[in-house]
Amino acid sequence: MSNVSTLEKTMRCNLMMTNNARKGIQEWSADEHDFFNIQKSFQVYIEKRPVNAQGNISLSLYFDNIENLQLTEKLDGKVAIMDCVLQNNGFLATGFHVRGSRVPVQTNRRLPINLSFVTSKNNGAGLPIQLHTKIRELPVAEERSEYVKKRISSWEGYLKIQERNADIADITASFSKLIFNEDFSRMSLVGCEVNGNEWNKIRGLSISFKGYQNDIGDVLKANRNKNTIEIELRPRIREMARKNSLNPKAKEVVFSNFATLSQIRRLRKGFEDLQNGLAANANLEKILFEDRPTIRITNKQKELEFHNRLNEFQQEAVVGAMSAEDLYVIQGPPGTGKTTVISEICQQNAKAGLRTLVASQSNLAVDNALSRLLSNKEIRILRFGRTESIEEEGKRFIEENVGQYWKEQTLATLSDVIEHHASQENLLKDRLNNIVLETKSLDEEKQRLIEAIEKKVIAQTEYDERSQQIRALKKSLVSLKKEREEIELTIQSIGPAVQQLAQDIKAMEQFLEANPSIDQLTEQTEQLTKKLDSIQDQILYQKSVRSLQKAQQEIENTREQHQKLQKKLGALEALKKEIQTIRKVDELKERLKLCGIVPSFLVNRQMEELDLLIESIKSSSDWQELNARLSSAIAFIEKLLKKHKYPVESVKSNMGRSGVVFDSNYTVKEIHQFMNRLKHIMTSDEEELTTEKLAILLEGLYVREKFVLKQQASIQLSKSNSITKYQAIKAQVATELENGFKAINNQTRELIIVGTNQKHQLTNLEKQIKDISAESGDFEGLPTQEALETSLLDKQKKRAALDETLEKVSVYSAKLGHKKAELEKLKTQLQEQEDILQKNEQEAKMVNAEGLDQEKRLKILDEIILQNPENALKKLEESYTALEKESAQIHIELERLPITQALQTEWFSLLQEANDHDLDEIRKLYVRHANVIGTTCVASARKEFMENYPTFDVVIIDEVSKATPPELLLPMLKGKKIILVGDHHQLPPLVGEDTLDETLQAILEESDSFEEKEELKKLLKESLFERLFKNLPKSNKTMLAIQYRMHESIMETITPFYEEENYRLQCGLTDSDAMRDHLLDSEIVKRTDHLLWVDMPNEKRYFEERMKDGKSRFNQAELDSIRKILIDLDKATEKAKQEGRMEQHEKKSIGVISFYGEQVKRIDRLIQQEMNLKHLHFRTGTVDKFQGMEMDVILLSMVRNNQDKSGDIGFANDYRRLNVALSRARELLVIVGSVEMFTKRAKQKSSREMYGRLKTIVKQKEGFRDPDVIGQGSRIGV
Repeated sequence: MSNVSTLEKTMRCNLMMTNNARKGIQEWSADEHDFFNIQKSFQVYIEKRPVNAQGNISLSLYFDNIENLQLTEKLDGKVAIMDCVLQNNGFLATGFHVRGSRVPVQTNRRLPINLSFVTSKNNGAGLPIQLHTKIRELPVAEERSEYVKKRISSWEGYLKIQERNADIADITASFSKLIFNEDFSRMSLVGCEVNGNEWNKIRGLSISFKGYQNDIGDVLKANRNKNTIEIELRPRIREMARKNSLNPKAKEVVFSNFATLSQIRRLRKGFEDLQNGLAANANLEKILFEDRPTIRITNKQKELEFHNRLNEFQQEAVVGAMSAEDLYVIQGPPGTGKTTVISEICQQNAKAGLRTLVASQSNLAVDNALSRLLSNKEIRILRFGRTESIEEEGKRFIEENVGQYWKEQTLATLSDVIEHHASQENLLKDRLNNIVLETKSLDEEKQRLIEAIEKKVIAQTEYDERSQQIRALKKSLVSLKKEREEIELTIQSIGPAVQQLAQDIKAMEQFLEANPSIDQLTEQTEQLTKKLDSIQDQILYQKSVRSLQKAQQEIENTREQHQKLQKKLGALEALKKEIQTIRKVDELKERLKLCGIVPSFLVNRQMEELDLLIESIKSSSDWQELNARLSSAIAFIEKLLKKHKYPVESVKSNMGRSGVVFDSNYTVKEIHQFMNRLKHIMTSDEEELTTEKLAILLEGLYVREKFVLKQQASIQLSKSNSITKYQAIKAQVATELENGFKAINNQTRELIIVGTNQKHQLTNLEKQIKDISAESGDFEGLPTQEALETSLLDKQKKRAALDETLEKVSVYSAKLGHKKAELEKLKTQLQEQEDILQKNEQEAKMVNAEGLDQEKRLKILDEIILQNPENALKKLEESYTALEKESAQIHIELERLPITQALQTEWFSLLQEANDHDLDEIRKLYVRHANVIGTTCVASARKEFMENYPTFDVVIIDEVSKATPPELLLPMLKGKKIILVGDHHQLPPLVGEDTLDETLQAILEESDSFEEKEELKKLLKESLFERLFKNLPKSNKTMLAIQYRMHESIMETITPFYEEENYRLQCGLTDSDAMRDHLLDSEIVKRTDHLLWVDMPNEKRYFEERMKDGKSRFNQAELDSIRKILIDLDKATEKAKQEGRMEQHEKKSIGVISFYGEQVKRIDRLIQQEMNLKHLHFRTGTVDKFQGMEMDVILLSMVRNNQDKSGDIGFANDYRRLNVALSRARELLVIVGSVEMFTKRAKQKSSREMYGRLKTIVKQKEGFRDPDVIGQGSRIGV
């Protein structure tokens, strides 16, 4: 059980005692010295506990209550536990107590060790460093237990669902009598009185006699018409029945769901065992719960001799499984030979002396796996489980039948041996004569091998010498090659240089021949220079004349600017004198404009402000007129109010506090409008005036009068300000005029300097023109400057070309002689290097030829040396020995032959006459030595199985994908090594009527634990098998990639589901058409057809229908098509029999499956009640329940077909369900459903793409059929 490294030798260690520990020991012995002297050493299991308050490592030592014989006797088989603290000088015992014999001693978290305790003081024993290290490496058991408890709590949801489904009340019934079958394995209750609706419930339930504590068996059959119930009895009840001791007190039985509840208890017990460290493999908890499972990696692959014919992937799986230490995972797509691989692994385990458990979720899978092992004599199979659930092939291996089976097999073997007794002596003597001949032949072979060894020694010496010579030759070749490469590099560098030099010399000679001599070129250059000088003088003359004219014009411009400045200066002086006499601002602006003076920003701003003041002053008369009108109106209204004795003074004193809101600003126009309205009010009869209204009007007049007076005061202030502002403007203008005077004077001085410089320039130009004329003569009638410059440019180009040619001719004339001499020198060097190279190549050829001769001889010698006559001689000696042993054995056999034959005859007779007791003893012996045990996952946790088979060397679990994690845990707990076989691309298991995904979703919704929800989300995202397959290293997993079930055309439909794996799914059938020929030829199906799709239109009359309860669906149009197809297949099978393609008794196996249970029910009714098809054998079911099965022909009814906006394809969205559906057929797959619904109307893009790929494959095979013309040439194109 423990994966903790065991320290095999006995270790001495110091043991110190606390009073508490001593007190516990003294209950069983005088003191610790007496107690630990009971045995020399003790087998203990050390468990590490959390550190104590002082930070010391705490331990518990469990004393083995089986291995420690004297201690077990003293403690009456109970388990002693000693609590200790680990110290540097030994163990300090802090407590000692004894528990019951059932307390687990050995777990995978405890260190097994044999200890000799030294209790005397100052003993010097201490604590071995090796032991100290191992203890420190131990996990803290309590922490690991809590970790597992936390992680496994999420799996409780599975059990809750099962408990909810198993909640059925007990049923009580009476009976009249009991009847047993021949071997007392079954019992029938006759005359049962069961309520009508309870007959359908009791099948599969546990049954017990009323008053009995334990159940007696399970209900197999319930016949309501005959009032009988057949029961499969438990083994102990069978024994009681045989002995006639089964005597119920009352003729009443109780039916209960005890078996299911018992199964749940077993599953929960598995949780506890994992939590308590009772797994045979200590890494199991890490494998189950860690994202990347911790496993022991081995790089050494075992070399195996296979018992079965395996393909490369199956061989890889077997070798990997046998080489793995902890875990190996095999993904087996449909039809890839998983059973063959399991069989081979079992045989390899048996050969290696290992005991194997083969488990699966279903009995069928277990029996399929074991069926391949029947012919192997080394394997002793034992099948454990309920007899009624085991297939026929497996029943011979159940415990009660193995004795008889072994007897029959042994008798058959003995019978064959006894038949050959008469010839046995002659055969042995003939074999002795053959041994003499073989020995003589071996003598001759021995002499030949001795000579071969001598020849090999000589060959080795020659080989060494020639090898040394070859190494010298190779070294010489390397040297020659290096020398040759250097020569070739030199030649490669000289060759181009020679070619380039020859080309240069040729080019120079051609150039000198094509051009004048140096003297001629010099003369041409001098003539051209004179012409250039003349043209340049003419151009200079023309430029000088133009410059003179320009200078004269500039002097005239300077003079005019000076005059303008003087004029402007006079105007400014006049303005300066008159500025104080200018009374109006507009006049000032006009004078500044006439003088060309732009006012500064400051003056401009001041003038704008003055303009505003003037505008304000202009409105003074308007305000005066308005004031007079207001005064008149105020006087009139005051008079009216006084006339009516209204206090006029209060209106003025309360102004602003009356509650009436008046504006704060008015224009002249607005006040006049107010006055006009007032006048209208006073003179009109439209409105009755009261004193209050008059008071309000008066208040309005007061407010406006106040505003007008304020405006008049403001105008008066503006008049005063305008005068001040105007004076400031004139002062600022005067200041700016002074600045203008200064600027004009500065400009005048600058103009005088410019004029003086211009006069000097003019004088120089006149002199230059005079000098040019004097030198070059008269320049009258000259061409234009442009023509002169063009001529100059042309002459300059010619001059440059002459200069270049002259330089080249001079250089080439000087270099030509040197170049020719250099060329001759290089040619000489090149010839020398080519001669050396030729000599090098000849020498290399000679060396190479000699080397080849040596290597040929070396190859001959190598063949002699590679021969292994020594090994052959050794094997020959072994053959000598074997023949001598065989000869001795034959002599012994000859001496014993009469006795042996007599014993065999007697053994045969005894076996023939074996009674029940003998068979029972044989059974016990067989069971004890069984090395392959088969059972279901859940049955592996039954009490009797646990007691007889606590652990296995190897546990193989088949169809892992069909079992829930709690079910998988039970067999996994038993395996030192675990091999999982499954396919995560197929459907998860069913829990009741729901898929695992649906169950997990239900648990998730009910859960209130965060950790549980997180763990369940992981399981929903990917199953345990899928996580392991994805995360394990390549050395611990493989995929079986060659399938043998389906025709290649059918296989192509599921290949896309396996494209992400390391291997692509392949067809292992050498000739699919021949090996998967369905032999049928009809209107619908041709011999060449293996994949068909009857395409139901997406129209109303082909639509699906929903059951009233809304839980399931069916499609009548598809049922009608299925009817036609089945009739056609039945006729085709009959025709195949008539034409001799099929045997008369043979039936074609047909599976009709659907995604929906209601459709399956209607298919069953159609086949069983409405049709009589004599040539077909049927099996129906939902796709989920059909997983693991296969048939010759499969009809798949898709059901879903609608045009609802919210409609979808439901269950068929799951690619795993489609994978299962498509992979059940061996020879022919017929899909019945709407192409449009699944390829266009499915909501999920991935689903549309998935069915789109299927459509493409069917189209490539020309497999589409029209449902309306089935049987009338129904082939269609989609």
